[in-house]
Amino acid sequence: MKKKISLCLSSGGARGLAHIGVIEVLLENGYEIEQISGSSIGSVVGSIYAAGGLLKFKKWVLGLDKLKVFSLMDFTIGGHGVMKGDKVFNKLKTIVGDQNIEDLNTPMKIIATDVVNGKEIVFKKGSMYDAMRASCSIPGLVRPFVYKKTQLVDGGVLNPLPLNHLLSPNQTLAVNLNETKSNIKNKKSSPTTQNPESSYFNVLKEYFYFNKRNRKRLSFFDLTYKSIHIMQNKLANEMLLKHPIDFIVNIPFDSCYPLEFYKAREMIKLGREMCIKALKNTKKAIV
Repeated sequence: MKKKISLCLSSGGARGLAHIGVIEVLLENGYEIEQISGSSIGSVVGSIYAAGGLLKFKKWVLGLDKLKVFSLMDFTIGGHGVMKGDKVFNKLKTIVGDQNIEDLNTPMKIIATDVVNGKEIVFKKGSMYDAMRASCSIPGLVRPFVYKKTQLVDGGVLNPLPLNHLLSPNQTLAVNLNETKSNIKNKKSSPTTQNPESSYFNVLKEYFYFNKRNRKRLSFFDLTYKSIHIMQNKLANEMLLKHPIDFIVNIPFDSCYPLEFYKAREMIKLGREMCIKALKNTKKAIV
């Protein structure tokens, strides 16, 4: 008989590709994932797994390089974000078709933030891609998703680690992509050699730097990103205190920056390694 486990997948940009490795290890160790909650990239990987498309998605992300990642950025000058955010999801739909959340193989809850009314929105039904698009709308970077006459942004703004939306689980494993203490040591070309907030927008600066007005905007985004990380780390830690769990997989904040989706192989491997350690460890955390 398979062991049942509930899975909480946090926000964290490209670090979220580690979620793939975590899911693989759970399945290889005889676990049945009975429910998932996810914010931002966690909602993407969780939904695609629940739709039965994880292998196709993994194959696609492993083929990404810097040029392909850049080509998925649908830049825009005006509006409430540097990118529209539609191009990447349109591409994903060609890899894994859209499904209604209520029809997925595994119960799924996707978290977004109503930025107009300052409240959390939980998607339990309807298009999984609409919910994912809303949950991944990074403030200042990706345009908000218009939903029922309001605007939705990244679920991680209010709830980066949505443990509170897992109901009566047998066992729970959470993947926290915002761990401040690094587990990465002696890595060549480690991202710790640069400031994370400046690295995050490096590719955007190269694209927009010709325009003085856009330079000012990007400096603002640098500050916004750093502020969001501090907030998300605090919120995730508070959630862990309120909702004790069986296993936690901590992925260091400096292991990969949010737009570095071309580091898929590295992040999937890290997710696998950290999940194996978490399952073997008798303690509540891997630090």
